[in-house]
Amino acid sequence: MKRVFAFLVLICVLLSSCNSASRTTKPEQLTIQYTAASVPWLASLYNCASGDVVTTEQRAADFLDPQSANMVIRIGQPDNHTSFTYQIGTENLLVILNLKNPTRKLTADQVRRLFSGQIQNWKTINGTDAPIQAWIFPSGEDIQEIFNQSVLDGSPVSSVAHLANNPDEMLQAVERDVNSIGIITRRWKNGNVSGIYTVASSLPVMAITLTKPQGTLAYILACMQK
Repeated sequence: MKRVFAFLVLICVLLSSCNSASRTTKPEQLTIQYTAASVPWLASLYNCASGDVVTTEQRAADFLDPQSANMVIRIGQPDNHTSFTYQIGTENLLVILNLKNPTRKLTADQVRRLFSGQIQNWKTINGTDAPIQAWIFPSGEDIQEIFNQSVLDGSPVSSVAHLANNPDEMLQAVERDVNSIGIITRRWKNGNVSGIYTVASSLPVMAITLTKPQGTLAYILACMQK
């Protein structure tokens, strides 16, 4: 009888172990905020997150809030230093023209004068006799902040510059108007516009957290850095 009882206990233990092994870990809910320019890194985020549930929210750089998200992703190091920042890639910022624009080269000074409104007609720089249509992003966007610091150097943006709310709008604006000029990151650039000038290269793509990443978030970060 004792042997039978012991056998039954062993069977129960084995069945319990099998059931525990077959259970899947409950997916962790993560909230990620990101800027429009950092959209190309979302594919890597979702791939690394695997079965975990990820909620994403697009915000302008100056509205990113690590306190209300597990992680935020942006281009460039934020001005107000955050305790935990991790580089997950690099990006280039380009000045773009319509493919039919005959201009093939611009200097740093010409780019500054074009976007500040000091040059208002393409003929000033040996182009066609047509008014320049400059396109920029809202001041709160990360790549606009980088552009202002790298190119304008304190000069104000032209008061007649057009506003593109996201990279897709920027591309469409430059694609449809031969006299337009804009800015875009290399990963957003398509074959319908030409990159005429590199504003900045190897810009860090940053993942920022309020506290030191643990568990699933730490794994995702390590995966995205590979």
